[in-house]
Amino acid sequence: MWTVIARIILRNKILLLLGVALATAFMGFKASEIKISYQFARILPIDDTVNIQYQDFLKTFGAAGNTIVMGTEDEDFFTPGRLALWDALAREIADIPGIENVLSVTKTYDLALDSNDVLQPIPFVEVLPRTQDEANALKQKLLSRPFYKGLLYTREGEVNLMMVNLAKDQLYNKNIIRIVEAVKEISDNFERETQIEVHVSGLPYIRMANTQKLKNEVYLFIFLTIATTAILLLVFLKSFRAMLIALTVVVIGVAFSFGLISSLGFSITLLSSLIPPLVIVIGIPNCIFLINKYHSEYKEHGGKILALHRVIRKVGNVTLITNVTTALGFAAFILTESQALVEFGIVASLNILVVFVISIILIPIIYTYLTPPKERHYNHLDKKWLNEMISTLTWSVQHARPLVYILSFVVAVGAIYGISKIETTGNLTEDFSKDDPVFQDVKFMEAQFKGVIPIEIIIDTHKAKGVQKASTLKRMDKLQATLDTFPNISRSLSMVDFVKSATQAFFDNDPSFYRLPTSNERAFVYSSLPKVDGANVSLLSSLVDSIGQKGRITMQLADISTPEMKILERQITDIVMDIFPKEKYEVTITGASVVFLKGTDYLIKNLIISLALAVFVIAIIMAFLFGSIRMVFISLLPNIIPLLVTGGLMGYFGIPIKPSTILVFSIAFGISVDDTIHYLAKYRQELKANGWKIGPAALASIRETGVSMFYTSVVLFSGFSIFIWSEFGGTIALGILVSLTLFVAMVSNLVLLPSLLMSLERFVTSREFNENLIEIYEGESEEDESLENEHTQS
Repeated sequence: MWTVIARIILRNKILLLLGVALATAFMGFKASEIKISYQFARILPIDDTVNIQYQDFLKTFGAAGNTIVMGTEDEDFFTPGRLALWDALAREIADIPGIENVLSVTKTYDLALDSNDVLQPIPFVEVLPRTQDEANALKQKLLSRPFYKGLLYTREGEVNLMMVNLAKDQLYNKNIIRIVEAVKEISDNFERETQIEVHVSGLPYIRMANTQKLKNEVYLFIFLTIATTAILLLVFLKSFRAMLIALTVVVIGVAFSFGLISSLGFSITLLSSLIPPLVIVIGIPNCIFLINKYHSEYKEHGGKILALHRVIRKVGNVTLITNVTTALGFAAFILTESQALVEFGIVASLNILVVFVISIILIPIIYTYLTPPKERHYNHLDKKWLNEMISTLTWSVQHARPLVYILSFVVAVGAIYGISKIETTGNLTEDFSKDDPVFQDVKFMEAQFKGVIPIEIIIDTHKAKGVQKASTLKRMDKLQATLDTFPNISRSLSMVDFVKSATQAFFDNDPSFYRLPTSNERAFVYSSLPKVDGANVSLLSSLVDSIGQKGRITMQLADISTPEMKILERQITDIVMDIFPKEKYEVTITGASVVFLKGTDYLIKNLIISLALAVFVIAIIMAFLFGSIRMVFISLLPNIIPLLVTGGLMGYFGIPIKPSTILVFSIAFGISVDDTIHYLAKYRQELKANGWKIGPAALASIRETGVSMFYTSVVLFSGFSIFIWSEFGGTIALGILVSLTLFVAMVSNLVLLPSLLMSLERFVTSREFNENLIEIYEGESEEDESLENEHTQS
């Protein structure tokens, strides 16, 4: 088959080049339409219970997580000058298009009885204080309103908040960048002009910071990966044109990656942003194997066309198989039902196959137009230090196999112990550097207000106006009082707080009346509540649904880890079950924090499933290729040990399992098994050449494949190492861990695998392996010389 493919490629050069050019142009055009996601990656499936509950909550109570929180710690806050500056800041921010409203000390409301004994909202500050006495009076007025404690101020007014609410229709499009950047710019100007530090946080701000870093890193990683691989190719291949050819292939692959994302209707997310550099890192080994084979063949017989024909025919099949196994490692994510992982799996797996097709077409065709390689271009195959390294490996396999097994066993046991120490986390700021202003501002808010990550409790009374019943309000009040004692939960807010505030306002704003009305007071207080849409509901209408059946308790959490969040959720659930009888109430705990927690759990479960599936599918392919179940077990072992090492390093160095590091294992396994296939393919060929003697065949295979495997492993190691320049901690960990895993996999495949083959000679030598279903490396062809003569004459 590959003889036919070689003829097609070499005889239809112009047509194939035109096809690649047109396809690249189309994908480049589609890439220009690509969009960046402005929300956190959707991990949970659409039909997941937690996701359904969260979507129901949004439909009932409107947008959540749409507040930018700005805080300042200032002992002189309540002075006329400071209050005027704070008010000016609030007004300037309120004028930004896309801002729905701003709530602060100078821009909030009080309740007061009108002439009809109905409570009406009035400005909390009608005229800004002009004297210090007026400022002091305003402070005392604020401190006498318990409703605002923990919402707009804390620590007796020394720390004050401004809450900036974004319009719901601006939350998940590119306008959020403009809006949040405008808020931050105004805040920064305020800091410079007043020397008053302002901390900015909240989900929209954290999400914007994520998106901005993502946009910057997509192009940074592409540049760094291309630069790194270019230098390595030049060092290894000693050929400027070989470097340019390889880079041309992967740059076209990058264009296809962006084009595929856009064509499939996907957006750039934290996961999909890794695909372009992955394409470069994974595509370069294809180029190295093809170019090395071309140089090797040309060195042997000096025929350019014959060498290129043999490159396609001899290396094409094994390169296709290795690319298919790598693609399958990524494709396993398609079965997870998680939108983010499915999109990543589809684009990554398709792109790997596309890059293979591009490389097998372009590299031979381009070389047909170039002059034959000079001696200096293939001298890299005989480097002294490289040959000495290969000799050391073959000596180890031949004379030190017991030591190889002992070291492998010790490493595996130590790695398994390290795996037992791995922790799981999934908090939103986990990937931010501790020096990042975003992280520091989140910690400030946690220290002063206990957190900014929303969590919601929805109480369904199953009756219209059931929330307003005294028994329901008392239960909600009891729940809130308990929740307010938790160190990681902010002051909660519900219908109860508004009713308490209304009771206080009804009794001339006496702070001692900030409580639920007694049975005697209830009728008077309820009758004084303002009419909204003809129903007695809270001014904070987002706390009760339209018919008063469902009530909402909203609060914010500190950005705690997944284990802490699980404990907290169980504690809240136990308290809820104790206060709200199941036969009368249906209570749901939801919010961004809960969705993120369940998303992390879902990822971990699917990590195990996808990795097991990838191992199973690749094992099937290995059995199909080599026709021997025994060979499958032997070939998988050198690739399992690197995964154990990776898990062990995570445990020892405190790198947790989280959404950003969860891809390490599937990516590393899909790539590392390529070395196994390359080695075993050459090993089977050498078996024939050496009269089915396993020892000489195993050693010869190391010498034949060792150089290319070393080159590609160094490229992969260096390529993934560029992720250390990321601003996301998880991406840094991903790069380091995959790099180390692939390095261990190279050593394992060049030392442990041949050692096993030689030690288990009787076990692995079987008719099934000798007569496998697919001839991976095709032998010499009678058509070679005729093809060379044909091209020479033409």
